[in-house]
Amino acid sequence: MAVAASALVACGGGGPARGDRGQSAPEWVACSTTMVVGDVASVAASPGRKGRISVTLDATQWLKPARGQRRVTLDVVDPGATDARRAVKAGQHLLIAVPERDGVEPGVFRGEALRLERDRIKKALHAAGKVNCPSPWKS
Repeated sequence: MAVAASALVACGGGGPARGDRGQSAPEWVACSTTMVVGDVASVAASPGRKGRISVTLDATQWLKPARGQRRVTLDVVDPGATDARRAVKAGQHLLIAVPERDGVEPGVFRGEALRLERDRIKKALHAAGKVNCPSPWKS
């Protein structure tokens, strides 16, 4: 389960951040299918998928993959279901990191946490290409 953005503080050198359950930054990137920054256009319950939401995002920066559509809809576990302060809402500017494993909450970062995590991801991208996603984070 992802943790609140305020709990994730990057450690120098791409090592694990608090709350990453031991993942290094390259492993976190390797274990994510999508990492994108943008403005939330809409949020709705995922049809037929309890505890999940469809987030439509107007992308301003793609991190993983390097390129993507201007508008993307992501089906993810609802981080607001376990902590209302983490709910994704229309109008927010955020970085969302979608884990490879379907039942895991996405990383959702706003404000200063967004800037810190974006920098951490950028530093880890090259190394992530040489790392396999380890268990238990694989799908």
